[in-house]
Amino acid sequence: MAGECGVVLVHGKWGKPPYEHAPLAARLLAEGRRIREPSMPWSLARRYDLPFEQALEEIDGSVRELRQAGCERVIVCGHSLGAGAALGLAARRRSMDALALLAPGHFPERLAAQALTSTSLSLARGAVAAADERRLALLDCNQGLCRRLRVRPTSYLSYFEPQGPAQWPANARAIAAPLPILMLVGRRDPAYSLGIDYAFAHTPHHPRSEYIEIDADHADTPALGADIVLAWIASLEPDTRP
Repeated sequence: MAGECGVVLVHGKWGKPPYEHAPLAARLLAEGRRIREPSMPWSLARRYDLPFEQALEEIDGSVRELRQAGCERVIVCGHSLGAGAALGLAARRRSMDALALLAPGHFPERLAAQALTSTSLSLARGAVAAADERRLALLDCNQGLCRRLRVRPTSYLSYFEPQGPAQWPANARAIAAPLPILMLVGRRDPAYSLGIDYAFAHTPHHPRSEYIEIDADHADTPALGADIVLAWIASLEPDTRP
């Protein structure tokens, strides 16, 4: 039954309700799925108030809530940085049954390689070395828009260190066992150029995993890809397997 499957929807950077995944959330509810939509530390309201690893605990808490509500299967579906966090959680523990990664975003290794975060990384590292956890004005970039946010140095480094816990390729490689993964990428998304080999190809092979390109940009991928996400979730139901 559809009610046996729950979905944790993890919004993207600077998100606020209604999140960009709202059309997908509505479709899931209409199908009888249980959902959770946690407000994450990278929302505009929270501004990285907790490090990346603690953010993963919050997602895991939503997974547990759905299990306790009676869901036999739980899928974590993330958009943008939310997709990176979903991947990061799967790299550390197998609490979910599948991952849907929509419009991958926030690549700390690429931000550093482009020298966008170099000064802020240096400031944050210096503050941590001095045991100074006061909030600093540190640079964050989201789809080409950069702004300074006041963030605690330890938290900033957890999201922006190029070899830190939020790095996409390393987290893809760290998934221990095959897991159904859907990665949906818009052809008008800046991340489209990274292709299948950047992260997806490093995950353990699972026969239900799919990498799909659609005609969408970064923001509207969850809405325009809703039919694909719903069909893929349905394909994971035991009674639909060949």
